[in-house]
Amino acid sequence: MIKSNFFVERLVIIKSGGSVYDEKFHKGINVIRGDHSVGKTTILELLFYVLGGEIKDNQWLYPADLCDEIYCQININGNSFTIKRDIEKGKIPPTRIQNGVYEVTSIDNLGWKKFGPRRSESGERASFSQQFFDLLGWDNHKSDDYANLTMHQILRFLYVDQETGSTKIFRAEDNNRGDSEGIRTAIAEFLLGLDNLDTHKLRQQLLLAEREFDKISSDLSAMYRVLGTDSGLTLDILNAQITKNSEDIVLLQNKEVELKVTSEIDVNNVSNYKDLERKVDLFNRQLQSLNLDAQATSGEIVDCELFGDSLEFRKKSLLESKAAYDSIGTMKYTHCPCCLEEINSVNEDACHLCNTPNKESHHSNNYMQILTELDFQLKSNAKVLSDYKDHLEGLKSAVIIAESHLNNSQSELLSISKIVDIETQSLIERSRKIGYLESETKNLEKQVNIIMDLDKYKSRKSDLNNAITALREKIATAASSSKNRRDKVNLGICENMLPILHSDLRDNGESYEEVFGASESNDIEIDFAKDRTLIDGRVKFSGSSNYIKKNAFYLAALLESLSDPLYRLPRFLMLDAIENGGMKAFRSHNFQRSIVEMFKGKEDFQIILCTSMALDDLNNDEYGVGPYYVGNVINI
Repeated sequence: MIKSNFFVERLVIIKSGGSVYDEKFHKGINVIRGDHSVGKTTILELLFYVLGGEIKDNQWLYPADLCDEIYCQININGNSFTIKRDIEKGKIPPTRIQNGVYEVTSIDNLGWKKFGPRRSESGERASFSQQFFDLLGWDNHKSDDYANLTMHQILRFLYVDQETGSTKIFRAEDNNRGDSEGIRTAIAEFLLGLDNLDTHKLRQQLLLAEREFDKISSDLSAMYRVLGTDSGLTLDILNAQITKNSEDIVLLQNKEVELKVTSEIDVNNVSNYKDLERKVDLFNRQLQSLNLDAQATSGEIVDCELFGDSLEFRKKSLLESKAAYDSIGTMKYTHCPCCLEEINSVNEDACHLCNTPNKESHHSNNYMQILTELDFQLKSNAKVLSDYKDHLEGLKSAVIIAESHLNNSQSELLSISKIVDIETQSLIERSRKIGYLESETKNLEKQVNIIMDLDKYKSRKSDLNNAITALREKIATAASSSKNRRDKVNLGICENMLPILHSDLRDNGESYEEVFGASESNDIEIDFAKDRTLIDGRVKFSGSSNYIKKNAFYLAALLESLSDPLYRLPRFLMLDAIENGGMKAFRSHNFQRSIVEMFKGKEDFQIILCTSMALDDLNNDEYGVGPYYVGNVINI
C-alpha cells in the first residue's frame, strides 16, 4: 500500500480579479491566530471547500460568500498541483486541477483539467474525488451501504470544525443519507487501513455486480410485462416454431390440386412470379450482407478486447512506475552510458546527465494527463465493445429471420410457377392457411429479439446471483480475519490519546476530569458506527473536556499514521475546535503544549489549527500562517 500524504502549500482567495487572502503554509504545525470573529474559521471552511468539501447554501460564512474563486497549491506525495474552484452558493461547482505551483497555473488556462463533483452514471467522466484518489494512490472506495466515498466524506474525518457536537467524531451532515452508520464505518476503515486491499476490491466487485443485478431484474420485469402469457417461451421454442411454419408453408404450396386455367390468372402469375424472383434475390443478398457484417463485427470485438487488455496493462505499468518513483526517487548515472566516462554533476537544479534545467514537477508533469487519458480510453473502448456485442446479437437474430423469409419466398416462387386457379375452393383454403402461418411467423419474429434478451438476461441474472453470494462470503471471511489489524489500530490510537488526557491538568496539578487522569488504554472505546468515543463507559463530560477528548482522538490517529504504513490517512489534519466549550486560556495553552510535545521530532505531517489564545511558543513566524489578526483575515 502506498503511504500517501498531501500538504497545503498555499491558499489564494480571489475577489473581483484580485487576491483578498494569499498565505503560504508549511509542513508540521500551522497556526492561524487572531482575535475572536476575525475570520479564522472562514479560512478552514474554504480549505475544506476547495479540497472537495460541500457547503450548504445557509452555511457559508461572511465574507467568503462574497468572493469569486479559490486557488489551493497542494503537495501530493512530493509533487505540487494547484486546485481551483469557483465560489457558488447553493451549487456544487466543478473543480479544476493542474500540475505545478500557483504562479505558473494561475496564468495558464491551457493545462487545467475539469472534474465534476459526481462521476457520470456511464462511468465515462471521472469525478474530482476519483482523480484525487488516483493521485494519492488510492483506489475508489465504497462503503458497506454502497455510497461513494468522496473527498467530502474523507474531509469529514480530516476537519474538526466548530459546529459539530463535541461528542461526535465526524463532521456533521444535514442529510442523514450521507451520514449512515455504514458510511461512517467506511470512512474510518478506509483512512485507518482497517480494510485490506483485497477486501476493498471485493466490495468494488460486489457493488458493480449488485448494480447490474438490479438493472437486469428491472429489464426482465419490463420484458415479462410485454410478453404477458408468452413469458414462458424460449428462443429455441420460437425458432423451432418459425422453422415449422416455414415447412408447413412449403408443404401447402407444393400440395397438388386440380387447377382451372384462365388467361387472366396466367397474366397475374407471371407478374407475381417476377415479384417473387426479385424478393428471393433481395433476401439472398440481404443474408449474405448480414453474414459478412457478423464476421466483421466478430473481428472488431476481438480487436476491442485486445486493445482493452493493452490499455489495462499500460495503466497498471503507469501506476507501478509512479509508485516505484515515489519509493525510490530519481535514478542517477555514475558513468555516461555512451562513452563510459565518470559523470561529475555540479548543478543540483539541472539534470545530472545532460545539464538541462529541471522544471517544476518535472517527474510528474504528464502523470495526471496520461492517467486521465488512459481512463478515458478504457471507458470509451468498453462502451464500443459493448455496442459491438449488442450489434452481433442483433445480427444473429436478423440472420435467422432473413433465412426464414428466403425459405418462404423460394417455396412461394416454386408454387406460383405452376398454374393456379384461385377459383378452386381447396386452393382458397390453402391460401388462407398460408396467410395465417405467415402472419404468425411475423409475430414470432417480433418476439425473437425480446426472447433473445430475455434468455441472455435470465442467464446473466443467475450468474450474478451466484457471484454476489460468493463475494459476500469472501467479504465476511475477510472481515473476520481482519480482527488482529483492528485490535492493533485501536490500541495504537488509545495509547496515543493517553499523554494528552493525562496532561490535561489544572494549575494546581489536579485533573480537570478524574477519569482522564486515571484512564488506561483499555478504558477507551472508539465506536465509528455510533459516532462517539467513550472513556470508562462515558460519552459526555463537560463541554471543554469533550473537545479535549475529541481532538485527542484525531491527533492520536494522525500520530499513529506516521509509523503505520497501512494507514491511508494522508498525514493531514485541520483543527478548529480546540477552544470550544468555554475553554480557558490556561487549559488551551496546556493542550497546545501537548500537541507540540506529541509531534516533536516528527516529519511529513501537517496540522492546521485556529486559536485566539495562541501559546507563546506557537505565536511566531515559525509556526504561524500570516500575522496575528486583529481585523478581518479576508481583506475585502
